Amino acid sequence: MSSRVNKTIITALVCIAVQGLSCAWGQDKRSNWGIKAGADRMTIGSFRDSYTSTGFNSYILEFDYLTGPSNGKDGYAAGYNYPVFGIGITWNTLSDVDFKSTKGHYSDMFALYGKISRDLIRTRHIGFGYDVSLGLSYSSGYYDPLTNPSNWFFSAPVLFYVAGGGHLTWMVAPRLDVEAGINVRHNSSARFAYPNGGLNYWGGGLAVRYRLSEREKTRGNVFKTTKISKDLYDKGWNFEVYAGGGVHACAAEWKATTKTVSKETLAETNLRKWPMFSLSADAIYRLTGRFALGGTIDTFWNTNIENLKWSDSVLYSEEEIAASKGYYPFSFGFGLVQEVFYKDFALYIQEGVYLLRRMGVHAEHGWLYERAGLRYYPKALDPFFLSVCIKAHRFKADYMDFCVGVRF
Repeated sequence: MSSRVNKTIITALVCIAVQGLSCAWGQDKRSNWGIKAGADRMTIGSFRDSYTSTGFNSYILEFDYLTGPSNGKDGYAAGYNYPVFGIGITWNTLSDVDFKSTKGHYSDMFALYGKISRDLIRTRHIGFGYDVSLGLSYSSGYYDPLTNPSNWFFSAPVLFYVAGGGHLTWMVAPRLDVEAGINVRHNSSARFAYPNGGLNYWGGGLAVRYRLSEREKTRGNVFKTTKISKDLYDKGWNFEVYAGGGVHACAAEWKATTKTVSKETLAETNLRKWPMFSLSADAIYRLTGRFALGGTIDTFWNTNIENLKWSDSVLYSEEEIAASKGYYPFSFGFGLVQEVFYKDFALYIQEGVYLLRRMGVHAEHGWLYERAGLRYYPKALDPFFLSVCIKAHRFKADYMDFCVGVRF
């Protein structure tokens, strides 16, 4: 992207921030909103042998909702030491990254995300804690077998964006914060398309937040957080049954296809996105307002078994296929579950072990699997709930599972 376009985008972001400050300047009523702008220097941390240069810049603009005693009446804000929730835009100058191959390139990437930022320790002028972000990103420089074959990291223009890191905040004035941060970010198509190498990058920088009203006096640390009232949740066992589904672009099919057709034919080939289904049952014990632990039994249905047989026949010898566990569309597993709650939302994390799995050669990923995502327990739909999670093997995405369930 040319320097003229870069300057135009930076100017536009600054104008948006300045206009927001101008509208809010001098207001009398208390506002829990703030505007944050900053810049990071990032470097690619995965598959570094593919590049001659790995550094690029990242610019952010966020609109933050800052919880405090005045809006923490439900107890969850105090229980989490008054976190910050935000909606942000980030612009990554990935076009600055140079591939070793002349047949590979990135374009600049934009991401829209939601964020939670929580202080673990806070004094009168200093805050220290962690940040977690989740959203979608867009990049026009994705894989093409003819024009961009070396960029096998992105296979679609729209990608999933995940970030996590830490921050150190200096509260220099009642309305002004200066923040230093470090973070790790990941972009991936989550197997909605293939190839799906994904991109991991890390770095840090500085940001400034302007609060639309003066900061409320709050102090605390992770060891002395306020307990959430038992009136806001039911302590004890919950039993849940939920079913879900998603789509999965098969890595074995892509590799087998590249071996059997020309690049010109591959450019016109649309790999099939295979439906994937799941049915699960949880028994979870809610210990406190924030945490629940339990176990789950999972059933997974892979619809691409016949496709895997063909792909393996292209990629492997008859001896290797005969030595495999065979092919069966259903897999069964057992896992340990943890949920972390904030009001009607929960972060869901599971580590599972397959009791039965027969997926041939290429798709045989071992006995372990993971699921991580978000659940929503809306009171208006009680006892039903919604969830979305990533199912993965060795922390590499298998597919994204959208679920509907009922809680007893």
